[in-house]
Amino acid sequence: MNVKATFIAMAACALSVACSPLAPRPDHSKFFILTPLTDGASAESTPAATAIGPSLTIGIGPIDFPDYLRRPEIVTVASPNQLDLAAEKRWGEPLDKDFARVFAENISRLLKTQQLEKYPWPVRTHIDYQIVIDVQRFETTSDGQSQLVARWIIKDGRGKDLYASETRASAPVGPGETGPSIALSNDLATLSHEVVAKFTELHERRAPVSTTENSRVSSTNSRED
Repeated sequence: MNVKATFIAMAACALSVACSPLAPRPDHSKFFILTPLTDGASAESTPAATAIGPSLTIGIGPIDFPDYLRRPEIVTVASPNQLDLAAEKRWGEPLDKDFARVFAENISRLLKTQQLEKYPWPVRTHIDYQIVIDVQRFETTSDGQSQLVARWIIKDGRGKDLYASETRASAPVGPGETGPSIALSNDLATLSHEVVAKFTELHERRAPVSTTENSRVSSTNSRED
């Protein structure tokens, strides 16, 4: 076999392998994440929201997520009874963990505190407040909207419910491949602002009570001395 014939045979062999259904296919997957509030957005919080004090510890969680969202593919609701899973668009980490991470970052920025504990925290850890979230919906829809439905509770350090509410948020999905993740991040920002607004209100109501109780304790100790 001459050189030309050998070359043709090798090319034909390579072509047949490339066209074989058993040949590896390139992975065109793209990965996305949620993003926290920017510094400019966090500055929109009320001044009282920055006065919680460094001694307070806030517990974040548990955050419950529906099982149909616990998957790597980005989910779009095509109809009330149908879900479309993106073939190549995926979350860079499990969506429930991404949600919890960004929510905690938002709370930290809005309240200007690093005193956060993510559920589950050690048994001996002291918690002053706890934020519990039950996510009902967190996806985009076929008509180009994002949607978030989340029920949430603010508890005191002993686990007593102080306030319960529900947040419903929606945003238009912008153009480009990052449109869904940006819209959902905006919905999560809305939830974060609503939780912080109520948390600040609750803390302002409870703070004078705590101060009065501390004063009584100090006064009692002084009389005993």
